[in-house]
Order: sequence, then structure tokens, then C-alpha cells
Amino acid sequence: MQATRIEDLPDVLTVQQVAEVLQCSDKHVYDLAAEGAIRRIKVGRLVRIPKSALVEFLS
Repeated sequence: MQATRIEDLPDVLTVQQVAEVLQCSDKHVYDLAAEGAIRRIKVGRLVRIPKSALVEFLS
């Protein structure tokens, strides 16, 4: 996996992108979002994670 700097990420991330950064499964990211541990945006059936929410979660 290629190392990614937070600054290089888009402002809104897919679950897969967050899973790659956290080095975990997509399901784990969905679970974190469902329990409110990480803020999410729902666009219809899609789940997106703001970059600011990822930074907040990592802090």
C-alpha cells in the first residue's frame, strides 16, 4: 500500500478510501460510522466521510 498524506486526500472520502488510510476493512468503517465514532454524510444510499471527520477521529 502506498503511504498517503492527509493533505493529499479529497475533502470527501469514500468508505474504501478511509479503510485504506486506517488499514482496516470497509465493514469496520461502516460500523464506526453507524455507531457515531466517525461522522458521515449519506448521499442516498452512499456513505461519504468528510476529511475533517477522519482527522477528528485520528486526533
